[in-house]
Amino acid sequence: MATYETSSHVLVFPHRQRVRLQVSLILTDSNGFHRTAFNNIPYLSDTSLENSLKNAQREMVEEELFFVLIREASTLPTASVQVAERLIVVDAAQGTELKFELVSYYR
Repeated sequence: MATYETSSHVLVFPHRQRVRLQVSLILTDSNGFHRTAFNNIPYLSDTSLENSLKNAQREMVEEELFFVLIREASTLPTASVQVAERLIVVDAAQGTELKFELVSYYR
């Protein structure tokens, strides 16, 4: 928590990165047409103490999950995997790609 003055209903998390985990499934058919589906990341403003805590908790859990996925990606025996700082792309099958990405979601 912050040691400097803030408004009374706001918690400050100085190391908070404000990122969420977006999971995308990209399908490519034989004509080269791409179809993409991805999870919806709901936006909660940090205007209340409850929302601020919920957002920080979601972010932390999703970041931890992402780092577990990075560790596991190197052990996939049959899939091709690309790993970057905030992105994991798995070629799950022919024409099927699974993407895990930490994205900034605040407006």
